[in-house]
Amino acid sequence: MAIPPEADPPDCLAGKRPGANDGSTEYGPGNKNRISGVYIKSMTDNTMKKLTIFSPLLFVFFSILPLAAQEKPLELSWADCVRQALANNPSLNARKLAIEQNKYLYLAGHNAYLPKINISHTLSRSGSVSSSPSNRFSFGLSASEPIFNLGAMSSIRTSKLSYERTFSDYRIESARLRQSLYSAFMSLIVVQEQVKVNKKILDLREQNAKLIGLKYESGRESRGNMMYASALYELSKSDMQKSQRSLDMARRTLLKNMGLSYYPPVAAKGELTVPEYKLKAEELKTNLENIPQVVSQKTNIEVYKERLFSIKTDMYPTLSASQSLSWSGASEFPGNKSWSMGLSLSLPLFSGGLTYYPNSVNAARLALKSAEESLRSLKISLENDIMSAYGDFLNSRDTATANVNMLNANEERYKESQIKYMAGRISFLDLANIEQSMVDAQQNHLQYLKAANTRKSALENLLGVGLEE
Repeated sequence: MAIPPEADPPDCLAGKRPGANDGSTEYGPGNKNRISGVYIKSMTDNTMKKLTIFSPLLFVFFSILPLAAQEKPLELSWADCVRQALANNPSLNARKLAIEQNKYLYLAGHNAYLPKINISHTLSRSGSVSSSPSNRFSFGLSASEPIFNLGAMSSIRTSKLSYERTFSDYRIESARLRQSLYSAFMSLIVVQEQVKVNKKILDLREQNAKLIGLKYESGRESRGNMMYASALYELSKSDMQKSQRSLDMARRTLLKNMGLSYYPPVAAKGELTVPEYKLKAEELKTNLENIPQVVSQKTNIEVYKERLFSIKTDMYPTLSASQSLSWSGASEFPGNKSWSMGLSLSLPLFSGGLTYYPNSVNAARLALKSAEESLRSLKISLENDIMSAYGDFLNSRDTATANVNMLNANEERYKESQIKYMAGRISFLDLANIEQSMVDAQQNHLQYLKAANTRKSALENLLGVGLEE
């Protein structure tokens, strides 16, 4: 399906998608590929501000305008749906908040290497049987700072990796949401077309039922054919009612994926056509590295490496500096001043037990190897799934393209059969069979177009194409 972009979509919070380093890649952001009518770009602060402005405007429109007064459904293009989903979808917003959360955790982790300062002010009263009670005041400042601590450094790097992984998680969620939103958008377009097709079929069978009824009354048609034509008309009315209910369900599904909890009447604006997509298999291995699932797993490997390093730091010494300044005496503002400065070197020896260190290191090494094997398995699986999905897309695209000729042929056959029936050259049953073939071809064509577009979306999801692209 090719839908002209209504507006430039916003950019991705995180990184590049496959092909970022090679503008010639068919599915890379270096090209201005059309993906569902939206040009691939990256998220910027300005476009995010536009999103936050657009969303409240649409909310006000839906809230202020009574549903009864909305005689015509509000038309939404693919770009409109993307903007609303980026601003309102709770799953995507949760990923954005996770990015902010881990950013602050990463920044907080730097405190492991910052000075720690304490202020104390105490009052104590003491006495004995042989002496009268007395008060003693003290006031002090103390500071300590790590000079050499490999464990603290590893902790900071681990926090940074966790922060970076949230960007990959966001891209994965964005790609998943894009697929579900696009599927809902396409379903609504198909159902809208289905309503139109069913309306044409209903009008056609109503005319046939009246015609056959008149011919039966004049004695030129059998009672069975009259009853059959009437039954087909009733069946068409039932199909029309079903398609109307399907239209309402498709609207609700689209709005749900956009993150809206209210369901005003909307219509998807776009042309239902056979989609096109090209994938260069020879470049797939290279561009697998930028798919968000792979990036996330590579980050996991780095986390396991840091865990192994952190365990090894248990055998390294730590060096820290400390200093203090205090006053003490019998008054609240004492004058007896004292100070201290020092360096502390600590070397752990079997702090976790005799076998803790070797066993922990071996376990961390095996966990790292397991993560590396998981990455290799993921790449093999993704490559196979992508090529299989591309094959499925090509099959469904070819089926939809070939069915266009079949649809045109059935429509032409029906027009000719109507003329022949009115001339008495064919029976009503022949006309009904040809009519049913035309109806089936129209219904099938919509499903073929839907399948081609949804399989294209599934392929893009595997490639990590996000909602902003």
